[in-house]
Amino acid sequence: MPVVDSRPPGAGEKGRSAVPGPRLALPPVSLPALALFFGGLTLWATATWLLLAGLASPWLTIPLHTAVTFTMFTVAHESAHHTAGRLTWLNEVLGRLSTLFVAAYGSFPLLRSLHLGSHHRGSRADPGAWISEGPWWQLPFRWLTIDFSLARHHFGHARERPPGERAEGLVALSAFTALAAVLIATGYGWELLVAYLIPQRLGLGLVMWWFGWLPHHGPAPAPAEGRPGGSRLRAGLKWLMTPVLLHQTYHLLHHLRPAVPFHRYLRTRTVNREEYLARDAPITIAWGRELTTTEHRAWHRLTKSFAEPPAPPATPLPGPRRFHRLRVDRVEPTGQDAVVITFAVPDELRETFRHRPGQHVAVRALIGGLPVRRTYSICSAAGTGLLRIAVRRRDGGAFSSYVNSRLRPGDQLDVLPPSGGFTLTPVPGRAAHYVALAAGSGITPVLSILATALRDEPHSRATLLFVNTSGATAMFADEIGALARQWAGRLHVIHYRTDERDPDLHQHRPARHFDTVGEALAISHERYLSGRLDGTRLRALLQNRLHPAKVGQWFLCGPRGLLDQVRRTLSENYVPDEDVHFELFAGAPARRPQGAPADLSVTMGHRTTEMVTEPGETVLDASLRAGLDVPYSCTGGACGSCVARLVRGRVDMDVRYALTEADVAENRILTCRARPTTAELAVDYDH
Repeated sequence: MPVVDSRPPGAGEKGRSAVPGPRLALPPVSLPALALFFGGLTLWATATWLLLAGLASPWLTIPLHTAVTFTMFTVAHESAHHTAGRLTWLNEVLGRLSTLFVAAYGSFPLLRSLHLGSHHRGSRADPGAWISEGPWWQLPFRWLTIDFSLARHHFGHARERPPGERAEGLVALSAFTALAAVLIATGYGWELLVAYLIPQRLGLGLVMWWFGWLPHHGPAPAPAEGRPGGSRLRAGLKWLMTPVLLHQTYHLLHHLRPAVPFHRYLRTRTVNREEYLARDAPITIAWGRELTTTEHRAWHRLTKSFAEPPAPPATPLPGPRRFHRLRVDRVEPTGQDAVVITFAVPDELRETFRHRPGQHVAVRALIGGLPVRRTYSICSAAGTGLLRIAVRRRDGGAFSSYVNSRLRPGDQLDVLPPSGGFTLTPVPGRAAHYVALAAGSGITPVLSILATALRDEPHSRATLLFVNTSGATAMFADEIGALARQWAGRLHVIHYRTDERDPDLHQHRPARHFDTVGEALAISHERYLSGRLDGTRLRALLQNRLHPAKVGQWFLCGPRGLLDQVRRTLSENYVPDEDVHFELFAGAPARRPQGAPADLSVTMGHRTTEMVTEPGETVLDASLRAGLDVPYSCTGGACGSCVARLVRGRVDMDVRYALTEADVAENRILTCRARPTTAELAVDYDH
């Protein structure tokens, strides 16, 4: 069976071999092209009948006839490139029939030669350049009059065309003129105007806007097919834009591989996405903002499966949580002295590692002959099937130094299943405003929460307050920029940079000083401000854009000092405590042992172990001393890895950052901070 684009390069195809081929078989008949033709024909017949029978106003039939012109142009375009099927006669017939609905006064061979001879070969004499020249206010007029530019070009080069093509063009023009004259003479001029001339003109304008101006304006013209510089991809709203605009959101693919049928643009682009991005193809999202290829890659890594229905929310699996050895798939830098680790999760563990947005995992490695474990938030959106964490190098940090300097793809780490209560459960029908505050590496759980919420709650919006020293130290800068552009209008980001020399402050904002009112009323999707997020700035936001009445939930992640200040300010401005969720970088420091010994019973893996605690010893410390492999990580009450259920007795916890009120009501305890206050104590890690 023939394969699309397997033919050798011909005229005007220089350089196409450098672009990866789709290797998609071209069927004898393209059913989508055939369906478009008969669908357009049916729509034309229906609209014409409604008009002539007086059953519908021209205000309805003109848009319907306009849609016919747009649809039939796609059929003619496919036929011109011989992609309506392998059968030559089918392309010729469909091309001629569809041209009647696009420009009945022109012939299909004439339009084909104009399109292939000039536009696709990047000729400087391309008559299609008419639609992009001149000031912006002229552009709609130029789109509506493209056929005059084409006619001028044709008559100037008519002698260069084959006699048969010239003859067919003359016959088409003569027949159309004669038919129009007859209709006008017999009193059907009004019907001709509203059933064909007006909608055909509007349809041409729509075609030139979408097929011509949107893909081609801006980038430098490409001198030949197979070069990505002359067109662009349009990302965003794929579920709507792709079918409605007949896959022309991927018009770049048509220039790279003109013999690929329109309905296969998306598949071809998906298969060869990285190859096209490697050639710096221009990318514009649906509402007009530009994306660099770096930003597009970052957004794709973050969201990956956003086009697919998200997996059901993760629910805790019964039984004890234990470490699983996972292979490291990728190690990628993100900001200064930080890397993102992507794990390869085998199919049999996918359910085990399915996470809720904002959750974390404990990771363990053997470093210097000793097991070292740390807790890191998952930074990928829930439901994507990705398990990614970010690790920033810390001074004197054994684990972070190992990961940043020595960890490589193919290495293995021990990972506990996801846990943690700093999370969000999306509700698709909800329309909420979420505010997230992150400082430094506190962005990792926040990124997962916001990305998941914006994906799963189409009517919700979010504001991110992101505090860093400088752009160089900011983690996930590309991902955040891509999200702000992808969800323009639904995600606002305010960057606070404490280093006044940071280049971002001068590149992304005017030189004038931002006062608190201007800051609070900012409407741009990304702002860069100098200084810290102090109480004065936060109060200004709370009085305007982030007024408590306008915000549903707050998510805070950062160092203790900042979060204590923010929580105090929120409380002073009447933000309910139940609407504020927070997670600390680190837990509380250890306190001096005190108290009396206790008889401790620990159940894990359906096995119960009895022991006696030492005075002031935590449940976790006693369990580890007894040789139990119980889960834990931070030992400061912040991560929640060590949570267990209190079955009997009472404990004292000096801090319980990782527990919610619901957890406390269910007798959940943090074993790393829990000290017995009764003579007997029993805890269960299995429930």
